[in-house]
Amino acid sequence: MMAPRKIRLLGLHGKGTSARIMKTQIKPIIDALGGILEVDFLDGGHVSCPYQGIESVFPRQAYYSWYEQPTAASLQSAHNRVADKLCISVDRTVKEMPKQMVSINTTLETQGLGVYTPPETPTPSARADAAAEMSFYRSLTSQPALTTGSMGAANGASGLIDRRLAHVAAGLDTPDSYPRTPMDAGIRPYDGLICFSQGCAVSTGLLLELGAKLGYGGTLQVQFIILICGGRPFDRKGTLERVDASGTVPIDLPSVHIQGRQDAGLEESKKLASLYSESGKQVIELDIGHCPPRRTSDVGIVAAAIRKVVSQLI
Repeated sequence: MMAPRKIRLLGLHGKGTSARIMKTQIKPIIDALGGILEVDFLDGGHVSCPYQGIESVFPRQAYYSWYEQPTAASLQSAHNRVADKLCISVDRTVKEMPKQMVSINTTLETQGLGVYTPPETPTPSARADAAAEMSFYRSLTSQPALTTGSMGAANGASGLIDRRLAHVAAGLDTPDSYPRTPMDAGIRPYDGLICFSQGCAVSTGLLLELGAKLGYGGTLQVQFIILICGGRPFDRKGTLERVDASGTVPIDLPSVHIQGRQDAGLEESKKLASLYSESGKQVIELDIGHCPPRRTSDVGIVAAAIRKVVSQLI
């Protein structure tokens, strides 16, 4: 008998971090569920200052955000970026999956595990380190040449460097050895989302927009969402106000909300949960700060909640 298919999730990181950092942050959860989940990750579209404290664990890296200020244009750009990855158009059309897989390999990898992610807004003193970015640039240029037929051959070192830095310069998907971000017509659509901090606000804002335009029926392929220490999305009209649950239709998707008792944004996480339908909602409050759970006991609780949702999909 064939084994049940794995559930595919798209991971959205917090502000001032990156896809590869989030991969490490939620590694205990994914390891506990490795038999039923596979997760791809996407970088935000803006190069950002690192969160205070994150550099000590993940130094000399590129750091991203989904938006720096929640203006109407930047919020729409963030929504479009995630929707493109989900192959969903916010203009009522379901997009076709790209036909050619692009695989970019490097040997960069981070082994650090003790990750603490501070609150959403970077401190004014936290600035991107130009020397660190140059070191990152040099590391990329020392990697073997890219050999993907669909991209064609680049002439000279500059073409090779441009291709390797494409995800940094344009904020595109991270390379294959960070997390995988496959683009292939043969790969199934994503079943759900797993998000942390600012990624929760972006995903929820997108779901509210798509729900208003498409509904939560078969057109929207995302079937559930996992939200870790997140906050409500900002009003996409650019008012700088967060969305009020009293003025919205609840998002009709199963949801798992992981909240930290020691998180300064705990109340905001509770307000985020209020934007989701009570049907299929699981709220887990743990003795953690603004960070994904890593203790074995906490991970076990979260894994059980995710298994409960997944069991209804397989």
